[in-house]
Amino acid sequence: MAAPVRTKIDLSQLDARPVLRLVPPLPEIEEAPARRPAPRRAPRHRARARVATCTPVIRRRRRVAASVLIGLVVFLGVLGVGMLADAFVGDAVPDRTAVVWVEPGETLWDVAERSAPGYDPGAVVQRIHELNEIAGNGVLAGQALQVPFAP
Repeated sequence: MAAPVRTKIDLSQLDARPVLRLVPPLPEIEEAPARRPAPRRAPRHRARARVATCTPVIRRRRRVAASVLIGLVVFLGVLGVGMLADAFVGDAVPDRTAVVWVEPGETLWDVAERSAPGYDPGAVVQRIHELNEIAGNGVLAGQALQVPFAP
Protein backbone atom coordinates (compact mmCIF):
# COMPACT_ATOMS: atom_id res chain seq x y z
CA MET A 1 0.00 0.00 0.00
CA ALA A 2 1.29 3.48 -0.81
CA ALA A 3 2.22 5.87 1.97
CA PRO A 4 -0.07 8.89 2.42
CA VAL A 5 1.06 12.04 0.67
CA ARG A 6 1.46 15.09 2.88
CA THR A 7 1.02 18.52 1.38
CA LYS A 8 1.58 21.92 2.91
CA ILE A 9 -1.33 24.34 2.70
CA ASP A 10 -0.51 28.01 2.81
CA LEU A 11 -3.29 29.57 4.90
CA SER A 12 -2.08 33.11 4.22
CA GLN A 13 -3.62 33.05 0.76
CA LEU A 14 -7.12 32.41 2.09
CA ASP A 15 -9.48 35.37 2.45
CA ALA A 16 -10.32 36.04 6.06
CA ARG A 17 -13.84 37.29 5.31
CA PRO A 18 -16.57 34.70 5.04
CA VAL A 19 -18.49 34.73 1.78
CA LEU A 20 -22.28 34.58 1.87
CA ARG A 21 -23.95 33.33 -1.21
CA LEU A 22 -27.70 33.34 -1.63
CA VAL A 23 -29.33 30.31 -3.18
CA PRO A 24 -32.81 30.67 -4.62
CA PRO A 25 -35.42 28.55 -2.90
CA LEU A 26 -36.25 25.21 -4.46
CA PRO A 27 -39.57 25.07 -6.29
CA GLU A 28 -42.31 23.42 -4.36
CA ILE A 29 -43.27 20.08 -5.72
CA GLU A 30 -46.90 19.22 -5.63
CA GLU A 31 -47.40 15.82 -4.29
CA ALA A 32 -49.05 13.55 -6.79
CA PRO A 33 -52.09 11.78 -5.47
CA ALA A 34 -51.34 8.32 -4.26
CA ARG A 35 -51.83 5.87 -7.10
CA ARG A 36 -53.56 2.66 -6.51
CA PRO A 37 -51.73 -0.35 -7.83
CA ALA A 38 -53.13 -1.54 -11.13
CA PRO A 39 -55.30 -4.62 -10.87
CA ARG A 40 -53.54 -7.80 -11.93
CA ARG A 41 -54.53 -8.94 -15.34
CA ALA A 42 -55.15 -12.52 -16.21
CA PRO A 43 -52.46 -13.98 -18.45
CA ARG A 44 -53.28 -13.72 -22.13
CA HIS A 45 -52.09 -17.20 -22.92
CA ARG A 46 -53.67 -19.58 -20.52
CA ALA A 47 -51.80 -22.51 -22.03
CA ARG A 48 -48.49 -20.90 -21.12
CA ALA A 49 -49.72 -20.34 -17.60
CA ARG A 50 -50.61 -24.03 -17.32
CA VAL A 51 -47.27 -25.18 -18.67
CA ALA A 52 -45.42 -22.82 -16.36
CA THR A 53 -47.16 -24.36 -13.35
CA CYS A 54 -46.16 -27.89 -14.40
CA THR A 55 -43.20 -29.61 -12.92
CA PRO A 56 -40.18 -30.16 -15.17
CA VAL A 57 -40.86 -33.90 -15.29
CA ILE A 58 -44.39 -33.39 -16.59
CA ARG A 59 -43.14 -30.85 -19.16
CA ARG A 60 -40.51 -33.30 -20.36
CA ARG A 61 -43.10 -36.07 -20.68
CA ARG A 62 -45.38 -33.78 -22.68
CA ARG A 63 -42.52 -32.84 -25.01
CA VAL A 64 -41.62 -36.50 -25.57
CA ALA A 65 -45.24 -37.42 -26.22
CA ALA A 66 -45.66 -34.52 -28.65
CA SER A 67 -42.44 -35.45 -30.45
CA VAL A 68 -43.53 -39.07 -30.80
CA LEU A 69 -46.95 -38.01 -32.06
CA ILE A 70 -45.47 -35.60 -34.62
CA GLY A 71 -43.00 -38.26 -35.77
CA LEU A 72 -45.80 -40.78 -36.20
CA VAL A 73 -47.90 -38.32 -38.21
CA VAL A 74 -44.94 -37.50 -40.48
CA PHE A 75 -44.16 -41.21 -40.96
CA LEU A 76 -47.76 -42.03 -41.86
CA GLY A 77 -47.87 -39.05 -44.24
CA VAL A 78 -44.75 -40.20 -46.06
CA LEU A 79 -46.06 -43.76 -46.19
CA GLY A 80 -49.39 -42.57 -47.60
CA VAL A 81 -47.75 -40.41 -50.25
CA GLY A 82 -45.55 -43.37 -51.21
CA MET A 83 -48.57 -45.63 -51.58
CA LEU A 84 -50.37 -43.07 -53.71
CA ALA A 85 -47.32 -42.63 -55.92
CA ASP A 86 -47.00 -46.39 -56.27
CA ALA A 87 -50.67 -46.66 -57.23
CA PHE A 88 -50.17 -44.16 -60.04
CA VAL A 89 -46.92 -45.66 -61.33
CA GLY A 90 -47.35 -49.25 -60.27
CA ASP A 91 -45.34 -52.22 -61.47
CA ALA A 92 -47.60 -52.71 -64.44
CA VAL A 93 -46.05 -54.34 -67.46
CA PRO A 94 -47.62 -54.57 -70.91
CA ASP A 95 -49.99 -57.51 -71.46
CA ARG A 96 -48.90 -58.12 -75.03
CA THR A 97 -45.81 -60.21 -75.62
CA ALA A 98 -43.39 -60.49 -78.49
CA VAL A 99 -40.30 -62.50 -79.35
CA VAL A 100 -37.03 -60.56 -79.56
CA TRP A 101 -33.44 -61.65 -80.09
CA VAL A 102 -30.71 -60.56 -77.72
CA GLU A 103 -28.09 -58.46 -79.47
CA PRO A 104 -24.35 -58.73 -78.65
CA GLY A 105 -23.42 -56.91 -75.39
CA GLU A 106 -27.05 -56.52 -74.31
CA THR A 107 -28.36 -57.34 -70.83
CA LEU A 108 -31.86 -58.23 -69.70
CA TRP A 109 -32.23 -54.64 -68.49
CA ASP A 110 -31.40 -53.32 -71.96
CA VAL A 111 -33.88 -55.78 -73.54
CA ALA A 112 -36.57 -54.64 -71.09
CA GLU A 113 -35.97 -50.96 -71.89
CA ARG A 114 -36.00 -51.67 -75.63
CA SER A 115 -39.14 -53.80 -75.64
CA ALA A 116 -41.28 -51.80 -73.18
CA PRO A 117 -40.18 -48.15 -73.10
CA GLY A 118 -41.94 -46.02 -70.48
CA TYR A 119 -42.48 -48.96 -68.11
CA ASP A 120 -40.48 -49.89 -65.03
CA PRO A 121 -37.52 -51.92 -66.35
CA GLY A 122 -37.22 -53.86 -63.07
CA ALA A 123 -40.81 -55.13 -63.35
CA VAL A 124 -40.32 -55.95 -67.04
CA VAL A 125 -37.13 -57.92 -66.27
CA GLN A 126 -39.04 -59.85 -63.59
CA ARG A 127 -41.76 -60.66 -66.14
CA ILE A 128 -39.13 -61.79 -68.68
CA HIS A 129 -37.77 -64.17 -66.01
CA GLU A 130 -41.28 -65.59 -65.50
CA LEU A 131 -42.09 -65.92 -69.21
CA ASN A 132 -38.83 -67.61 -70.20
CA GLU A 133 -38.10 -69.48 -66.95
CA ILE A 134 -34.61 -68.00 -66.73
CA ALA A 135 -32.76 -68.84 -63.51
CA GLY A 136 -30.05 -66.12 -63.60
CA ASN A 137 -29.46 -62.82 -65.31
CA GLY A 138 -27.18 -64.19 -68.00
CA VAL A 139 -28.41 -64.23 -71.58
CA LEU A 140 -26.54 -65.09 -74.76
CA ALA A 141 -26.26 -62.99 -77.88
CA GLY A 142 -28.78 -64.22 -80.47
CA GLN A 143 -30.98 -65.91 -77.84
CA ALA A 144 -34.73 -65.61 -78.48
CA LEU A 145 -36.76 -64.28 -75.57
CA GLN A 146 -40.46 -63.83 -75.08
CA VAL A 147 -40.86 -60.33 -73.59
CA PRO A 148 -43.68 -57.93 -72.68
CA PHE A 149 -44.09 -55.58 -75.61
CA ALA A 150 -45.40 -52.04 -75.79
CA PRO A 151 -45.42 -50.27 -79.17
